Amino acid sequence: MKKLPLLCVIALFVISRVYVFLNPPPYYSDVTADYERYANIWRYGLTPYLEHLYEYPPASIPLLSLPLSLDQAGFGKYYANYRLQILLIDSVFFIVLLRYLSKQKTKYAVFRLLGYIVLTTIAKDFLYEGLDLAFSASYVACIIFLSKQKDSSLRQTFSAWTLFWLSTAIKFLTLPLLVPLFFATIWEKQAITRVSVARTTIIALCSFLLVWGIPLALFRSSLSVSFVYNFSRPIKYASFPAHIIRWINAFTNSESQSMVAPDFPYVGPVSQQVTKSVAIVFPFAVFCFLIWSTVLYFRQTTYSYKSKQTYLIATYGMYIFLLFITAKTFSQPFHIWYLVLLPLLIFRHMRESTLIMLSMLLLVLLDTTAVLAIKTNFKLFSIIPLDLLRDSLRFIPMFGCIWYFFRYHETHAES
Repeated sequence: MKKLPLLCVIALFVISRVYVFLNPPPYYSDVTADYERYANIWRYGLTPYLEHLYEYPPASIPLLSLPLSLDQAGFGKYYANYRLQILLIDSVFFIVLLRYLSKQKTKYAVFRLLGYIVLTTIAKDFLYEGLDLAFSASYVACIIFLSKQKDSSLRQTFSAWTLFWLSTAIKFLTLPLLVPLFFATIWEKQAITRVSVARTTIIALCSFLLVWGIPLALFRSSLSVSFVYNFSRPIKYASFPAHIIRWINAFTNSESQSMVAPDFPYVGPVSQQVTKSVAIVFPFAVFCFLIWSTVLYFRQTTYSYKSKQTYLIATYGMYIFLLFITAKTFSQPFHIWYLVLLPLLIFRHMRESTLIMLSMLLLVLLDTTAVLAIKTNFKLFSIIPLDLLRDSLRFIPMFGCIWYFFRYHETHAES
């Protein structure tokens, strides 16, 4: 990237993040509703997992506790401290992006960065309001460390694996990405060797112990509480399975929505059947992803560092959007997961970049703002609510992105 465009991008990022930080969501925040409550529960004696039902993995505990410690020490208030902490993570991640992209000879790098800044600014009400930026940025930074050069150094490889385990310790969801990450680390010019497998296994185990060693020693089997909590959750109202329920209910009128937070699930015979189906479809989808990512690796005709990068991007993007469609939980902050990947995407031409940007813009506008909200009870043909048709637009781009990342590696490996 040339110096002037780079300075403009940096200036725009600073302006954007000052705006986001100074304009928190006006009505509701998970930070004040849940995170601060958790931090106070721990501070006054109840241990997470052992004595307190806690839904997130252990690396999230310091992120939720530090703002309260600073508050109690006389530095700021919990809410502002938490947002400032995520702002710091956001800034560090952006510096990593800039350093990486400034050394790459890829098209539209400035355009991708501008898209990332603009879209995350539009999603401002969720950018600093949860763990999603820390979780997704950790894995995307892992991709960057493994994509820096043809043969990653021991330090870069260890850093990449540490960031991967850190992402799993913030949210368990990236755990299946262990398979494509392992293949990417043993990426050789011709074939897998015993030395590369042994080297990767040792690095993965050492970095795992660095991140997970202390939590496992402290909490042991109590960590399973998070799995029990999440497996027992009903289908969340904003998920694709819930959208299927709404479509069927438009014709059957058999379902009612429960106002029990945080999922506000639908209740009725259709909801029961969809819940049973999701219990089968979701693990099957993850299994198919693991098979696909393995086959994709062994179908390689070239093992250049560019193809390694596109492999990691394709598997991450595919996995994220597959989760969006098949999982029983979906929330507005989840859009951050793919936005952090946007600056790394390789576009072959402006038409492709524009299409992807517009798809992501539509998703962000529909789900994180009220710009395209429909405030009417009008029903098409007196049956289908207009807001149901509007919500269908949330998922059409997701299916498109699944196809895009399914084809991404094949079409972009040598771009």
